[in-house]
Amino acid sequence: MKLEELTAAMVSRAIDAYLELAYGAASKGRDRPDLALAPKTRGEDVLALFQRESVDGESGAALCRFTMRLGNRNYPFMKLLMQEHILPGEFYFAVDTHDHLDIKPDFPDYDAWQAVRRFNLEMKRKIEARFLELDLPTAATIRDLCIDGRNAGASESAGPFAGRVLVVDDEEHLAEAVARVLERRGSEVHQVHDGIAAVDAARRLRPDLMVLDYELPEMDGLEVIEALRADPDTAGIPILLCTSSKVSVADMRRADGFLAKPFGETLLCEMVERVLRSGPRARPEVRP
Repeated sequence: MKLEELTAAMVSRAIDAYLELAYGAASKGRDRPDLALAPKTRGEDVLALFQRESVDGESGAALCRFTMRLGNRNYPFMKLLMQEHILPGEFYFAVDTHDHLDIKPDFPDYDAWQAVRRFNLEMKRKIEARFLELDLPTAATIRDLCIDGRNAGASESAGPFAGRVLVVDDEEHLAEAVARVLERRGSEVHQVHDGIAAVDAARRLRPDLMVLDYELPEMDGLEVIEALRADPDTAGIPILLCTSSKVSVADMRRADGFLAKPFGETLLCEMVERVLRSGPRARPEVRP
């Protein structure tokens, strides 16, 4: 959806659907954000309802991410998103669980926290599916645009990539969008959607590159990197780590490249080419 197509009425539908699923029967008595806009208000005036959270500059284009914290009945920090991603100029609705805290397995509340995260992930999927039913633009819209080649930019104009790429992202529509961008550049692309599957696929496929999301079920991106680096057969696989979360510089350096979400097609292609050009990591020395 182009920015000029965004209306206050669309945001109102998205908020109503979000609150209904996130709070159930309690949503009727819950304070609803005051849009304070005429339903036909469009474009940037509508985005003023959100908080501008991050911007990623890229070759003259700025990819934007706008948030509205609405929470859910078990967790107050989940957010409604309106953002661009992969295709500059195309906005869509999404949900950010906003729950990737560094809580280790030895913490006393670890199991309870994992239950909250599973609940949040399921809630995110339900809300985004409802957006799709309401004919609101979602990540599926971005996937479809990438599949049919509309808005194709960097992936059409440059030479082919070499090799096999494994894309790992629990947001399946976005994983497929990335895959289609890379396939148009000549890559053989495989997709998986959780951390355990990523490690298994890396051992089986031996990809030339892994495009790895940080926030994953089962194992997060850093745990995937740790597992791969510990295995001499996969230790050399170059990894491009992607996330909208804050990651320390030390953790970024555990990968071979880093992309902050939202990112555009041009930057994705540039980073993939750069990491592929650097070649596989040297295998760790094996001591007797």
